[in-house]
Amino acid sequence: MKPVIIFSAFLLSLVSSAQQNKKKYFFYFQGGYKSSLFIKEAARHRFHSGTESHSHKCIVFNTGIQFLLAEGWRVGASFTYDHFGTKHRSLEFSNLSYLVRCDRIWKEKRNYSVYSGLMIGLTKTRQFEEEIEARQQTAPCYHIYLFGAEYKMINNLFMDMNAGWGVAGIINMGAKFRF
Repeated sequence: MKPVIIFSAFLLSLVSSAQQNKKKYFFYFQGGYKSSLFIKEAARHRFHSGTESHSHKCIVFNTGIQFLLAEGWRVGASFTYDHFGTKHRSLEFSNLSYLVRCDRIWKEKRNYSVYSGLMIGLTKTRQFEEEIEARQQTAPCYHIYLFGAEYKMINNLFMDMNAGWGVAGIINMGAKFRF
């Protein structure tokens, strides 16, 4: 986690002088559906406890800030929270991810833009059994945005939708603010 924060601060200092004439910062928050972590655990049949076998999944929460690095490129820091487990919560997984995000804007018009991107970082996974922490681990993580689109709603508010694979969910939807 510490290297991701240091790298993000380094990127911010590099582009702060380049941003003086073109202030384009973006803050976003999104809800996602089915992270790759959930799909992997489901494939391993890890959702079976002594009392139940049905799973639940919460919305994957994504938030972050980005800035325009160069024409057609955005970078920034991102935070992702994912929670899932068995239906009556006898087995649960909680994932916090800290990532650096880079987007390539392929087409940008006045009211919409199309992009793809990549996030890399660290995730801290905690496993609970009967509300007692059974396991904790920190590991590298990623998310690939295969296709994303932003549509301008009003002045600096955009609706943001994307599809991809990784810790942020296979489908995401939310809002993005430009300032």
